[in-house]
Amino acid sequence: MKKNLIVLSILTILYSCNSNRVDISVKNGIQINGATIVTYDNSGNLKEFRGNIVIDSGDIVYVGEEKPKVNGECTTINGNNKYVIPGLIDSHVHLANVAGMNFRQQKKYPDLVEGYFEQLPRSFLFHGYTTLVDLNNYAPQRIDKILKEKIRPDIYTCGEMISVMNDFTMEMEEYPQEVRLKLPFVHDHYNEHVHIPDSIDLKPHSVSSIVKNIIEDQNGICIKALYEDASSGLKETWQKPSTGILSDIAGEARAFGIVSIIHAPSMEGQQAALKAGMDIIAHGMWNWSSDPLKITQTDFSVDHKKLLDEIVEAKIGYQPTYRAITSEIDVLSGNFLTDTSLVNVLPRPYIDWLKTDEGNWFLKRMLNRPNYLKKTNPEFFEKVRSQFVSDSAMRDSIYTVLKTRIDKVTRYLADNDANLLFGTDFGVMNIYTSPPGYSGFLEMNHWAEAGVSLEVIFKAATYNNAKALDLDYLYGSIVSGKIANLLILDSNPLEDIQAYNDIDSIVLHGEIISRKSLLANQ
Repeated sequence: MKKNLIVLSILTILYSCNSNRVDISVKNGIQINGATIVTYDNSGNLKEFRGNIVIDSGDIVYVGEEKPKVNGECTTINGNNKYVIPGLIDSHVHLANVAGMNFRQQKKYPDLVEGYFEQLPRSFLFHGYTTLVDLNNYAPQRIDKILKEKIRPDIYTCGEMISVMNDFTMEMEEYPQEVRLKLPFVHDHYNEHVHIPDSIDLKPHSVSSIVKNIIEDQNGICIKALYEDASSGLKETWQKPSTGILSDIAGEARAFGIVSIIHAPSMEGQQAALKAGMDIIAHGMWNWSSDPLKITQTDFSVDHKKLLDEIVEAKIGYQPTYRAITSEIDVLSGNFLTDTSLVNVLPRPYIDWLKTDEGNWFLKRMLNRPNYLKKTNPEFFEKVRSQFVSDSAMRDSIYTVLKTRIDKVTRYLADNDANLLFGTDFGVMNIYTSPPGYSGFLEMNHWAEAGVSLEVIFKAATYNNAKALDLDYLYGSIVSGKIANLLILDSNPLEDIQAYNDIDSIVLHGEIISRKSLLANQ
């Protein structure tokens, strides 16, 4: 495919050099004339110019300022006063999760769940997301079902997330030991505290076997590991992956030619990711210290700044994923379900259910967190609690601190030309304030509010995401030879963040889709 891209680009140049007007023959074409094209080229240079695009059979075959002569069956679009950009990429989603229902409720209300999933791919397209990357495909049958939809984004996965024995996920899910031993865990032979019974064959649990399985049996284009530590306030009763095993995972991924990603929202986790040579860090560094007396710290220490500088220098991809935290803040505000934008992306019966007492389950869980922390880690809780006048004041202050930390980290990285990648953590914890598609628009606004430039946001959601995931031969820029996944906007995304909610239509594999046709409730 990359070879074809080069050949098509050369042909386009030859057309321009050998005639006064480019002459193109198409079988099933679309011609967009006179639009302002905003894109990055293959070298990462921003281009903004008034020009023309020709699409044939789902691929871009011409991009340029000169208006070409097109021969064959072709639909012409007048691009005057329009802006054409590459389709957006969300590089961090969890498609099998249901935004608003826990697993018990999903079984209880199958009709609501099916209505939700029927709309889900259309909601992503409604907000311009033509490519999605699922980082933990724990329910492949659900993604397989979405892939059968005629109108949907392009979907890639990292396969099922890699676990080590007795890690954070296993502890939080409270899996019995016999269940844990049947899971596809990686044996962390560097960790002397992990003991596997002699009856277990460890060959299938080697890094090589697990990575190979993700690629060959799960169609993974990437792998994801997890590093969670005690800086979240929970008492650390689980095993963390050793730096040695993380290094092996990253190295094996490179050997197979795929990308390694690590969930690491803490300073300790991101230090481990850097040392292990992981390609992408998932989540902004919102956990700064395991010391409860530093729970309100928002000023960079020398060590924080040093770590971020090293991440920049190593060109590690970095996903701030604001919505992982701000989705919870929105639950506490109590106003999210009054947002009129929700009717664009969620079916009305589903929204009505979210407004019931049963649909309010996540808020109840959040309100009980101080009690849970007090029970699981009383010493930590008492030191934190002593700094505030009430549980609610403690909770509100901590969320403000976490948001401020993400702001500072993201802005610092943006100002230092880091490899920022756009991802929303859609579906996080099945929380209703993480709706499909709309979460992306909210995430973009968080970046803009933090002071990240519109150019950086645009690059992160298009060119950077495609390049970091080795998908840049298909997506990320408007270049001959790439898939024709485009957005036609009524305003310029380099001038106003609201342009991402000012979409006229979506071009998906060369098919023109009116944005209005994607509405959840028509």
